[in-house]
Amino acid sequence: MEKFALDKKQKRAFHTALSGLKFAKFGFKDIRFLTLTTSDLMFNTEGYIKEQDLENHMRIFIKRVKRYSPWRLYKEGYITHKKMQQKYRNNSITKKFIFEYFRVQTNEGNGVMHILYRGSWLPYNFISDNWMDIHNSWDINIKLIDSADPKESAGYIVSQYVSNQECSYVRSSQSWNWVFRGYKELWYNMRHFYRDNLFELWDNILKSRAGAYFVAQTQLMDYG
Repeated sequence: MEKFALDKKQKRAFHTALSGLKFAKFGFKDIRFLTLTTSDLMFNTEGYIKEQDLENHMRIFIKRVKRYSPWRLYKEGYITHKKMQQKYRNNSITKKFIFEYFRVQTNEGNGVMHILYRGSWLPYNFISDNWMDIHNSWDINIKLIDSADPKESAGYIVSQYVSNQECSYVRSSQSWNWVFRGYKELWYNMRHFYRDNLFELWDNILKSRAGAYFVAQTQLMDYG
């Protein structure tokens, strides 16, 4: 990854993305990279407000995902029974999906959402159908990212979509449990009191919190 200088906003985005990626890695959870675009048809709709409506429609999409389960996907024809058994644990097929995310909104094209998310595998046709229904747009992309190097992945997201002058950054945000709750306050306090081994200590905290969090989550609703 090519090195780049970060301002305060970009550093915050980088740290948030990186912390969430490491949190998932330490909990042995997959992270996927989802891109949701805006079609010309949506963009030219009367009354459409580019940044505001894209933001609102993304929230609707995430709420809809969280109302689904593997069993519901199967019942609605998005996956076969065999695929359901391959992708989800048998004791979790009726549990609703988890969707924890870090996302960046940009002004590329007609407006794009780039989303790192931790949660279950979702069928491409399910994502496409729902984004079309919500945002009148069909061009989406989703892929599993390499968890071996969270720093590389976080750096790519920030360099491509936050600090790239050719890609107009609008905003970024994350869900409550992208990392553990209260992590920002803890991180800022640690920076004042620790100079040596700060990042090593932070990794140890992420690892410890991830272990406790995902053990508890598995008992309730986790799919992997």
